[in-house]
Amino acid sequence: MTNAERLDRLASMVRQSEFLSVSQIMNEFGVSRSSAMRDLDELERQGLVIRQRGGAVLKDRSRHLTKIFEPATLEKADMHAVQKAGAARKAADLVQDGDCVFLDSGTTIAKMMKDLGSRDITIVTPNVYLLSQVPENFPGRICLLGGDFDKSYLVSTGPLARQILESFWFDKAFVSANGLADDRAWANDLSVAEIKQDAMKRANTSYLVMDRSKENRRGMYAFAPVQNFAQVITEPDEGHEDTKEEEMKGN
Repeated sequence: MTNAERLDRLASMVRQSEFLSVSQIMNEFGVSRSSAMRDLDELERQGLVIRQRGGAVLKDRSRHLTKIFEPATLEKADMHAVQKAGAARKAADLVQDGDCVFLDSGTTIAKMMKDLGSRDITIVTPNVYLLSQVPENFPGRICLLGGDFDKSYLVSTGPLARQILESFWFDKAFVSANGLADDRAWANDLSVAEIKQDAMKRANTSYLVMDRSKENRRGMYAFAPVQNFAQVITEPDEGHEDTKEEEMKGN
C-alpha cells in the first residue's frame, strides 16, 4: 500500500469514528509510531483533523458526543495530560484529611490521586482505572463500587453499583463529564450518568472537574444543571492561577 493509499484509508477511518489514535494506525497498517504520527501530521496539514496527544480528532466533528465516538479510557489517558493534571491538582486541594469523597470515572479524576497520595481519607469510586494511580503508601481507604464492568470506560455501573452507593454519604463529590454546554453537564452513556447523579444526591458539596476540551460539547444525556456544582474546575489559563473556578451557587 502506498502512502497516498494509506492516507486515503486513514481519512475514511477518521470520518467514520471521528477519532484516530496513533496505536490504531500502528496496528492497522503495521507501521512505526513515528510513521503513524507523520500520517496524522499530514492529515492535519490537509485540514482534515486536529492533532491531540495520542491521536487526532476530526476537525469538523459534531459537538454531540455518543459512546461510540468517545475514545476508550486508556486511549484518553495521555490526551490533554497537562491540562488534566492542572484541574486534578486544584480539585485535590479541596480535600481535607478525614473526608469521605466520591471520585468519579475518567482520567482527569484519576489524576487527583497524585495529590491525594498522602491524605488520610476515604475514597468511594466506580473508577477502576483510578486504582492504577494509587501510591503504594496511600494511608487512606478505597471502596471500589461493584456492579457491571464497562471495559471501555474501566468503570463500574448498573443496579448493584447504585445499590452500594446508597450506603454512603460524602463530604465532597468530584464528578466528571463528557461535555459542558447549555449550562448543563453531559454524559454519553446513561448507566454512567446515573452513578454521577446518585453520588451528587449523597454529597454535601459537588464539584465538576474537567479539562477545557469538554466545553461547548453536548452528549447523549444531560445529567445535571451547572448550578448544582459548587465549582467548575478546569485547567489554568496561561499565566494565571492553577485553575479556572466558577462559583455557581447563588448566581
